Amino acid sequence: MRLYVVGILSCLSVTGCVAGGIPIPILNPQAPPQPASEVVDAAAIVPRDGAGAIVVTRDWQLRDRKCSYDISLDGRFVAGLRTGEQVTIYADPGARTLGVSIRDEGSCEAALAHVP
Repeated sequence: MRLYVVGILSCLSVTGCVAGGIPIPILNPQAPPQPASEVVDAAAIVPRDGAGAIVVTRDWQLRDRKCSYDISLDGRFVAGLRTGEQVTIYADPGARTLGVSIRDEGSCEAALAHVP
């Protein structure tokens, strides 16, 4: 009887998170983030004197794993991130605008994706 109740509660808690629109990150401590597979602005990811590092990491998630997250700095597209990828952007000091948007691809359901 206990096993049955625990099974129902764990199933309901996972279903509630997925149905409620809350992204469920999948933490995998053995797998460090991979470098971004799609870099458009190579100059933005090269370290240089006086520039600060901005690290953007995309967690592993079930919901939007087929989507790409487009990362932009000051309105310039820098890189696209898939699940488990990371990009380090180097920016000069001052006010900066970092943008993250979800690219609507053929197998991606952008309406269901969330940017944590």
